[in-house]
Amino acid sequence: LDTMAIARTLSVLAVVAAAVSGKKTELGLSCGASGACDEFEVELAEEELAAEMQVELLQRMPVDIRLAASGAAAKVASHVAALEGASSKACSVDHLVGSWKVENALGIDGVVVTLQVAPRSSSDCESVTGNIHYLGKETEYTISAVPKSDGKLHVKYLNDKAEPVYFHEGEFDIGKDVLMEDLGAMNGAKQNDNMLLHFTRAI
Repeated sequence: LDTMAIARTLSVLAVVAAAVSGKKTELGLSCGASGACDEFEVELAEEELAAEMQVELLQRMPVDIRLAASGAAAKVASHVAALEGASSKACSVDHLVGSWKVENALGIDGVVVTLQVAPRSSSDCESVTGNIHYLGKETEYTISAVPKSDGKLHVKYLNDKAEPVYFHEGEFDIGKDVLMEDLGAMNGAKQNDNMLLHFTRAI
């Protein structure tokens, strides 16, 4: 929170404290003619007072704090909606369809890699076609995906137009909607480290 927001919050607390101090004589304690309250009655009265303080604080809460809370709730709702949408996909490869992008790829400033994955052209769930663009070049992949046990998909990027034919591997995180390709592994053999492309949806 910025300084103004903190100041507003402190002022709200001061107002609530003043309001609560005015209510202390309205707790409705039945202490009898002696004026000595039962300990149980005092505890109940304190709980009631605390509840009233919480209600008043929420009602007087600055608008910007409430908006921040609603924004967090909206993010949670969006995440849940993404998970629900993911579960409705007919085939595993359907999760990968769309436009993807990596900025500053492999840690190199200014290098952008894009991947366009087309929808299936038939009812066959085996694969989809993807075109990856990097440094002015383009490669066509035949992309397949199979479920893993951790809420992710194992993804295979096959270049069957190259000579010799080769493939890279990666994974797709269904919950986070992040696609990864490991350029450092070819044909199932790890060759180089730190060669991961982490794709996010292009907006």
